[in-house]
Amino acid sequence: MALGNIHSKFRVGALHGISLTLWAVPQLVLAQQAASPGTAGAAAAASTDSDSVLQEIVVIAQRRRENLQDVPVTVTALTADSLQSAGVTGTTELANAVSGLTMPQSQGTPMPHIRGVGNTAIGTGIENSVALYVDGVYHGSASFSALTFNNIAQLEVAKGPQGTLFGRNATGGLIQVVTLDPHPGFAGLVNLGYGNFNTATQEMYVTGGSDRLAGDFAFQSSQQLTGWGTNLYNGEQVNKQGLDLSTRSKWLYNPADGTTVRVIFDYAENHSTVGALRNYGNTPNIYYPQGFANLPTFDLDNDLQPHRDKKGGGVSAQLNQEMGFASLVNTLAWRQDAISNDIDIDTGPQPIVAVQTHSADTQLTEELQLLSPTGSSWRWVTGLYYYYATNGNVPGNTHFGGPAVNPRSHITSVSNDSTQRTNSVAAYGQVTREVLPNTDLTVGLRYTYEERSVGSTQSSFSNASALAPTSINESGTTNVPTWRVGLEHRFSDNVMGYISDSRGFKSGGYNLSNGDAPYSPEKLAAYEIGLKTETLSHRLSLNSSLFYYDYKNIQVSRFVNGQAQIYNGAAATMYGLDFDLTAAVTAGLTVRAGVELIRNYFTSFPGADFFLSCPTGSTGVCSLSATGKQLPQTPTATGTINVDYRQPLKHAAGALDFNLNSVITSKYYFAPDNELNQPGYGLLNGSILWASANESFSVRLWGKNLTNEIYTLSVNQAPGTTAASYAAPRTYGITLGKKF
Repeated sequence: MALGNIHSKFRVGALHGISLTLWAVPQLVLAQQAASPGTAGAAAAASTDSDSVLQEIVVIAQRRRENLQDVPVTVTALTADSLQSAGVTGTTELANAVSGLTMPQSQGTPMPHIRGVGNTAIGTGIENSVALYVDGVYHGSASFSALTFNNIAQLEVAKGPQGTLFGRNATGGLIQVVTLDPHPGFAGLVNLGYGNFNTATQEMYVTGGSDRLAGDFAFQSSQQLTGWGTNLYNGEQVNKQGLDLSTRSKWLYNPADGTTVRVIFDYAENHSTVGALRNYGNTPNIYYPQGFANLPTFDLDNDLQPHRDKKGGGVSAQLNQEMGFASLVNTLAWRQDAISNDIDIDTGPQPIVAVQTHSADTQLTEELQLLSPTGSSWRWVTGLYYYYATNGNVPGNTHFGGPAVNPRSHITSVSNDSTQRTNSVAAYGQVTREVLPNTDLTVGLRYTYEERSVGSTQSSFSNASALAPTSINESGTTNVPTWRVGLEHRFSDNVMGYISDSRGFKSGGYNLSNGDAPYSPEKLAAYEIGLKTETLSHRLSLNSSLFYYDYKNIQVSRFVNGQAQIYNGAAATMYGLDFDLTAAVTAGLTVRAGVELIRNYFTSFPGADFFLSCPTGSTGVCSLSATGKQLPQTPTATGTINVDYRQPLKHAAGALDFNLNSVITSKYYFAPDNELNQPGYGLLNGSILWASANESFSVRLWGKNLTNEIYTLSVNQAPGTTAASYAAPRTYGITLGKKF
């Protein structure tokens, strides 16, 4: 009870802290300006205190380089320094810096949600509703969207459907990662770190070459030798990331003026039991009616040791050609990955139900774009996009056995060898033109044709005898237009308002891990009004937006025999407010804060899966109405605040950087039934960095989840059992850096 009171007080205090910051920062800046003796004094202060002015942020949210304050879209842009100060080392931690973004995970796979739109389960061939692009290449494999950062130039998170320019299944939004370009000369860095749980990290980046040809190589690796928990069944450690490794090499070739070629190679490998599933709350389930021992949060008692291996990578080639009347960008990319997983579905020590999955993904993408010249009165983008993918279980196996399922204790196995193929072609265009003084109209359209097919063979073995296999071969096509219409008006040089109507869709498909049952596309209509302002001599930016979503045919997850299955809900409504603030308070103090408030509910969902509310009790599943219930993984309030303070040291001893990051999340539910929820919580992260005067040496002390908050990554409700995985406890460490 005492710990709960502490956490409750911390959450309330952190919320009050965010609110106070949103009020106090403008007052601090005003007070500082008021202290300047008149206009001349203010100008002098600005010239000698340039660090207290916000730097221009350039984004590519509309496929061209534009000032963030000029883009009529809700976008959060983060530099590499901003990510580091917020304690964000990979995509799984982006919620630390972006309000309205939640990042639940299942078996090491991120399931990002923006404004209530996102996946609630993973499975072979299931793509995320928030699309991930790295250097212009779409990553269709959800399992490989867990990127660890080490050579990032900038990251952007765009909220809302991207139905025109980034149309590949981006109903929720877009995460764009841009890595560093190589440059002439020779430079690099090396970082070595050590943290609790015997975690070692190594990071290296080198670049060099000439104006004609330059290349780079980025490497990062971490090894956690001690897990956060133990499997009592065999004494082995769990919640341990044995290896997280990634490499990337980019080559930049400039054969002639106006011509640039980029070739990128990348590879990643991960061996982990982080997020290992265990029974939820030590409560009884159908397999263990007597319940479970009161295990600590991060421990489990499973006869099958959790196991997850991921390997994959790809290559891309991009041509940028200036042609006078337009710029041409052609991007060709190929990616492949393989994943294996061992999961104990019954979450206990008896061999009752277990799943062993082996899946492989391959994708080929080609995108050809034409963009209007910089400064043109007609700003337009047009393009063609092709996406081919195969996603398969090779195979996936479900094993049944033990007294609770088979009284004779014989094993029954089901082997599912299935492959889904996707062929998708889209044509798109968007144009912006001034229609009235300081008023621009934007019209965009995308048309997508997609064909998906599935071929599978399911084999069953019972009492060591093979049953007759069954085969399925099906296909289906989708033809979907999506669009965006927007109007923006510049009230002054520093104030811009906009209004937009946009559409997005996410493809249907087949449940490869669960009988290949088809599910239909989901569609989203989004309406938004926004205001972007920059005031106080470029010391304060305030961006806000109001949005309303009409969400149809929603893809919702259920679990059958421990395997995720997608089925379609009916409809939902979401509306809310986004607010982002960035303030350069003094020469060394910068504050960034964001708040999102959202009201969300199913307007019609008569056939949702329920468990605890069923007339027959909690050991089965029944269909009831979820109308009026909240959407899964959608807190009604989220907030982030990040404070950076830099203090130069005397006698050329370098400088100290102090960083503090806080994240607040209100209560949210795990499934449409709203039977189980994650209470609201707050996270606190921080770091202290010393850098030498020339920044060639650095030492950084860091800590994450400093209050040791215990919260879930995911909770999977299924007939008879509920499984959960938990986020990391308090972690901390030291990193030594050398630049050359």
